[in-house]
Amino acid sequence: MFENQVQEPKAFVEVLRQFHATPAEARGELANAMSDAIIHKRVDLAEVRQLLIDAGDQGLMDSLDQLLDLIEPYIEEGGVEE
Repeated sequence: MFENQVQEPKAFVEVLRQFHATPAEARGELANAMSDAIIHKRVDLAEVRQLLIDAGDQGLMDSLDQLLDLIEPYIEEGGVEE
């Protein structure tokens, strides 16, 4: 999904849509892929947020915020350089 490459924000938003639509108990693989892309700085969160704001998609913004809350300790450490 995001294997070792920089992701276009629109591609990340599409995966976020899948994540949002998937039942919580089945989100593991999607959550791991998105978390990995964020932690390893392979996606520009500012661009992702701007796309969500422009689209007025509060539900996806909430899902992104929940994911960020879970991985916050890794982000606060500055992410992981590859």
